[in-house]
Amino acid sequence: MKPFVKVARWIWTLALAALVVVAVAGILLSGYALVSLRAWERYELDQGVHGGDWLWIDGQAVYYDQWGPANGPTVVLVHGYAVEASAIWQSTVEELAGAGLRVIALDLRGFGRSDRELAADYSLRTQADTLAKALNELYVRDATLVGHGWGSGVVLQLALEQPQFVGRMVLLAPMLDDGLTPLWRQVIRLPHLGPAAAWAVASGGPLWRANQIEAFCHPEAIPRGYWDRVRPSTRVVGSAETLRMMALSPSDHDLHEALSTIDAPVLVLLGQQDHRVSQESVEELAAQLRDAQIVLVDDAGHALQIEQAGEVNARIVDFVLRGIR
Repeated sequence: MKPFVKVARWIWTLALAALVVVAVAGILLSGYALVSLRAWERYELDQGVHGGDWLWIDGQAVYYDQWGPANGPTVVLVHGYAVEASAIWQSTVEELAGAGLRVIALDLRGFGRSDRELAADYSLRTQADTLAKALNELYVRDATLVGHGWGSGVVLQLALEQPQFVGRMVLLAPMLDDGLTPLWRQVIRLPHLGPAAAWAVASGGPLWRANQIEAFCHPEAIPRGYWDRVRPSTRVVGSAETLRMMALSPSDHDLHEALSTIDAPVLVLLGQQDHRVSQESVEELAAQLRDAQIVLVDDAGHALQIEQAGEVNARIVDFVLRGIR
């Protein structure tokens, strides 16, 4: 047998063996993750909740909480693509309420303490429609909507379709999609493996905390007790499977074509060390809006409302009050 044929066979054998090892490891890890997931997700929506309430929107429970004077200028906080949902605003609500603002934070469908519906459409358009119905129940009009990451897309879609709710907008590290890479989207869509992977990385599993820390420029800036506040939402029954449903949902929005028709003033804040959202993409977004201002926040990553809470809160308050002077 010629030497190069022997080498080729050895290479093929080693490659096949490596493939088998990877496949077996994948099966074992996904099995472990599924077993761990069943043990992890055991909370009902209201377990461990102190304060807040639920609205009944289209047969689904939507969680919200509010702070500050009932007659103050209204600010609505809309979280991004994160299971912990409105818990990310703990560094925001007290300071805004202390400035005399009525502050409302909601959990969008499938997130936080809102219902997990396992056969639902979780597109931007559907989330914006749910948000509109919730704000209508809360008698909100001409509010300042604050969106973080993917939540900025929900806010923009609301401004486009139901502008009566939106007087001004603050977009923090804005994204018009959920930020999932094509490979990760294909993995998370798979039955059985998808929920296991979602739990491991995005919903309380062994890689979740590391994935969250990546949103910070300075992890030491994470407030004391932060993980204890945000972790319970990841334990709500159905969280990981709902993330799979979100990956299967259609990309149903028309923002790219219609941004120029939005009249509301917009303040865009971006952490200078944000590795998830580029300055170029933010500038492109702002250029399509009629009245948008960009402010770069130094020493901040994607979670700038936590990492540089003082500066972000001050800019939100100034922007809100500027609109009513």
